[in-house]
Amino acid sequence: MANGGIIGPPVTVFFGDQITQFTSPGNYSAYTPQGDVLVVAGGGGTWTAGSGAGAGGVIFTPAHPLPTSSIPVTIGAGGTGVPNSPFAPGNGSPSVFGAASPITSTGGGAGTADGGFAGEPGGSGAGASYGPSGSNTNVGSGTAGQGNNGGNGYRLAPQFGNRGGGGGKAATGGNAPSGPDGSPGGDGGAGTDYSPTFGSQYGDNGYFGGGGAGSNSRGNGASTGGVGGGGDSPTTSPGSPTGVEFGQANTGGGGAPNPNYSPSQSLNGGSGVVLIKEANVAVASGVFSLNEVFDYVKANNWTN
Repeated sequence: MANGGIIGPPVTVFFGDQITQFTSPGNYSAYTPQGDVLVVAGGGGTWTAGSGAGAGGVIFTPAHPLPTSSIPVTIGAGGTGVPNSPFAPGNGSPSVFGAASPITSTGGGAGTADGGFAGEPGGSGAGASYGPSGSNTNVGSGTAGQGNNGGNGYRLAPQFGNRGGGGGKAATGGNAPSGPDGSPGGDGGAGTDYSPTFGSQYGDNGYFGGGGAGSNSRGNGASTGGVGGGGDSPTTSPGSPTGVEFGQANTGGGGAPNPNYSPSQSLNGGSGVVLIKEANVAVASGVFSLNEVFDYVKANNWTN
């Protein structure tokens, strides 16, 4: 009876914070009655000369009730980018934490299609194209509490112009500058830093929901995606970066255009993610003593 009521081997007990990450669909079994939950949808995709795509919607819910039953988790894919015809990029897909009070985040809005001037709405909205003349404010709208609108586009001349950046969780997409020729499109809107809760090892150094950068139609001005996985828009100049325009996986980052029209380059949005943090979790191997069981039950941290 030396171990408090049950004869058995010594027990190694972990008693602290438990963080679980889902990057693909699955089921979650909670340890405690509540936890901090982050649900990030997939970012939007775009096309080679489109606007910056919007980030996937981001919802952070502290102290969310967790049932004792299994919780289904869905992870949204990033929207599919298109290098050429039919010039119809895809929105990101929702992510869902299916507890008794489900949390569903909205996929990011796709960048503008060929011949279209408006960015698509989403968790965060995509930027506008350069429009028929001057500034084009027909941006994709973000979803309240999940993200922000995309940025304005601007026509510089009859046949070319700059596209707006996609919206991010923390900021609207950047507006395309009005000139001079060679100026870049709008930068992507910034995501939000959740490292104080989950640590910097997740997402983009703890950030999630960055918008994709917009392009210059001549491909001679690079723009930057929002922190939190938003894609950058490179230039076609020799030595310019390539392969950086896709949204970062498991951040919900929006995709960015690549004006060099290379079909080998990815224009997709970043996939989503779900993170759950539970505090004061007791996890052990071996046999619990009666004293340990009593302590965990008293603290309301014992699960059957």
